[in-house]
Amino acid sequence: MTHYARLLWIVLFAIPCYALPAAAQDSRLALSSNTTEVALTPWVRIVKDADKNKTVEQILNSPLAMPPGDAGGAINFGYTDAAYWFVIPLDNTEKNPLERLLMFEPTWLDEVNVTLVDASGQLQTQVGGDTLPFAQRAELRRQINFNLVLPPGQSTLVVRVASRDTLFLVMSLLDRSALNQLASGEAAFFGFFYGALIALIAFNFVLYLSVRQPMYLAYCAYVGAFLLIHSVYNGHAFGLIFRQWPELSNWAHSLFAYLFALSGLVFASVFLDLKHKLPRIYGVWQKFLLVFVVYFFATFPFGYGVHARGAVTWIAICSVFVLGLGIISMKQGNSVAKYYLAATAAGLIGTAITSLTVLGILPYTFATFRAVDFGMLVDAILLSLALAERISRVNSLERLRRFFSPAVANQLLSARNEDLYRPHQREIVVVFLDLRGYTSFTLKHGPEEVMRMLAEFHAVMGELIASHGATLERFAGDGMMLFFNDPVEIPDPAVKACRMTMEMQSRFEDLQKTWAARSYSLSLGVGIAQGVATIGAIGFEGRRDYAAIGNVTNLAARLCSQAQGGQTIVCSVVAKNVSTTLSVQPMTSLSLKGFDEPVECFELGTPLGTTLLAPAIPRRPQEITAVA
Repeated sequence: MTHYARLLWIVLFAIPCYALPAAAQDSRLALSSNTTEVALTPWVRIVKDADKNKTVEQILNSPLAMPPGDAGGAINFGYTDAAYWFVIPLDNTEKNPLERLLMFEPTWLDEVNVTLVDASGQLQTQVGGDTLPFAQRAELRRQINFNLVLPPGQSTLVVRVASRDTLFLVMSLLDRSALNQLASGEAAFFGFFYGALIALIAFNFVLYLSVRQPMYLAYCAYVGAFLLIHSVYNGHAFGLIFRQWPELSNWAHSLFAYLFALSGLVFASVFLDLKHKLPRIYGVWQKFLLVFVVYFFATFPFGYGVHARGAVTWIAICSVFVLGLGIISMKQGNSVAKYYLAATAAGLIGTAITSLTVLGILPYTFATFRAVDFGMLVDAILLSLALAERISRVNSLERLRRFFSPAVANQLLSARNEDLYRPHQREIVVVFLDLRGYTSFTLKHGPEEVMRMLAEFHAVMGELIASHGATLERFAGDGMMLFFNDPVEIPDPAVKACRMTMEMQSRFEDLQKTWAARSYSLSLGVGIAQGVATIGAIGFEGRRDYAAIGNVTNLAARLCSQAQGGQTIVCSVVAKNVSTTLSVQPMTSLSLKGFDEPVECFELGTPLGTTLLAPAIPRRPQEITAVA
């Protein structure tokens, strides 16, 4: 290729390159009576006003820049202290003026100044934004809007925008028909959205009034807080509540955002039961909450801008934090945490998509901008279902606590009911308790005194039963039957049973001192046996108990009947299994009802090191034969 040929190619290539920007610079948005709705954002040219002191004349004579990327017709500058000017060349192709509504999204723009410059240089200037009273708007709608009269021919629209919140911008021109269509669509969307959330709140609040479970109240507070912040940043609260107080409406953005984050933290703690199930994580949660509250108050003196930016940041941090709490809780065996995780993830994903849209990373569409709405609606529905599951488990736990300690009951909730109650055989340690002198006590004292005494006795014994993880099989007025090693197998069940019994005798001595002042004469006898029993549900439809049946239960009952007040008698199997830990003293073999041969028995003493040791007991199986 010759030198002239190369020069020709350069000229041919260069002419379009220099001509296109000029053409784009001179291009105007053509409008007619058939143009019902048009997005202005793709047509704007921008001037940054860092000092916020430029005039319309200066802007019209300034070099204009293209938008910083087109994210589906939206422009975003993030958080900025500068003002931005937008210049849109217009061309009314009709012979008559056109009336159009200039509308802005989002609703939180502080200052919006609009100037329309016609071909003769005359200006139409209007001011707006959410720092002015709501009645200032051309149409009393949630969006900032202005009524424009576009003259025939060419004109230029100059818009100045500044905001203490993120400066995210979408501009549209609409005629009356498009405005009515928009209003109808928004009414349907927001009506469905708010209606669904309010219904969920009402339903769960009624349940709270019925069952008084704090989880329901925490859920209502969480969803209610989201409704508040949603109504504020979508402009509904300004028109309904803060019409004459625009600055209070702005501060509501920040305050309700913090309230939403706080309610999410509280609901996570209550629903996941961190205080009881994950006490160490609960301690971390408390410290996190303290930092949150301190930051909330510490940023007040710096004004709305700093406070609001902190609120947005904290919502993001808290969302990740509560998601982490759900993951940890699920790994620790809390099965209802999976529902919480699914709900939290839905809300977090929706929030992330909307945030990325506002930041200009994702294209601006109805779905992406409203993703947080859809995500939080799914979040609220899933959390409501999770509450139902959680309460169902709480009710199941309460039923299981009739028989088992809370720790055992929690483990059993992961098993299917039919697995739990199916008959099975297992070696258990059975403990019988019985009050000595109870019959004569009931004859001497009235029913109020009897019930008072039993309430005190059961309260003390019940506390120890729960703390030691025993299973309560039978509950009579003056006695109880307990056993260890079922339904959850544990190491050294005989040692645990004996230690519990020793605590019971010690605590009963304290009761006796109290009762002595009322002239009560009662004491406690205990029998303990170890052996194989058949265990499962007995009873009939609508009333079943979890019971242990076999010779070992008969033996424990007979040993208890032989025990004097303050004495605990154990069988030889129990004595062998606790001899290295506790003191056991041999007794005379006892002839017990239902047993052919005298039964070798031992009296339980104190832990080794506090009394003389009992003789070593050979480890051999004990054979117990019941009389037919």
